Amino acid sequence: MGRWVVLVDRSHGDQQDVDEVAHFEGTREEARARLYELACTHRPGLTLRQKRRHVYRIGDGDAYYAHIEGVMSTHCVVYRLGELAWSTHPESWPWAWK
Repeated sequence: MGRWVVLVDRSHGDQQDVDEVAHFEGTREEARARLYELACTHRPGLTLRQKRRHVYRIGDGDAYYAHIEGVMSTHCVVYRLGELAWSTHPESWPWAWK
């Protein structure tokens, strides 16, 4: 079982940032399923009232691009899957694995 993080890379107008959306343990297949679910349902902005969303798989399924049209604005978002490769103290993280 791996330890995974889903990252969201948002751009809106001239602004761009990266945030961690979810942390969890599981197999690669479970992680990819969770990534896909978040790409289809996650709201990248608190005020976003979604009208339409197009989700595109990038590469072999470890990333998705979502073009989200809202009532007032459009968001372009990339969701990426990362697997923990190394850490000094994984059990002491504030969001410790359960």
